[in-house]
Amino acid sequence: MSISERHSNLITGTVGLVFSLAYIRFASGIEDSLLADEVGASGVPMSIGWLMALASVLLLVKAFKQKQAPALLAEPDEAADEDAPQNPHRLALGLLLILATYLILLPWLGYVVAIGLLSAAVAWFAGGRESKVLLGFVLLTGPLLWFLFDYALKVKMPTGIWAAFFAG
Repeated sequence: MSISERHSNLITGTVGLVFSLAYIRFASGIEDSLLADEVGASGVPMSIGWLMALASVLLLVKAFKQKQAPALLAEPDEAADEDAPQNPHRLALGLLLILATYLILLPWLGYVVAIGLLSAAVAWFAGGRESKVLLGFVLLTGPLLWFLFDYALKVKMPTGIWAAFFAG
């Protein structure tokens, strides 16, 4: 037996909202040092907390707009087709493994290569199988995000082994 999508969205949205508000509360307690910039030490954590809260509220709105299923517990369809969504726990585990691989490879490959591979892996995992699209993710995402963070925002990103090759 499985929980209806509406019920699942209500639970996930509520739990997400509670955790995000607690996260925001703790992040607001981060003290700035004398070396802090305009954003401060709590700027990024606070932004993440508010983004989590917004996503949770949107999930709750979606749940309230969905029609109530006749029964909270529905029997799974015996003749489920191949396009049916996969187990959410398997999807989460797959994404977690991709992220862990990214974190392991980041110090050696550097940000540009690692983020390109991460975005291509997530696109492939989500169903994108066209090689041109995946190659475009690898070739464009890394340099574009590096430019945004390293050049525009002045946040230095890991260079990996490539600095030794290009430093001369």
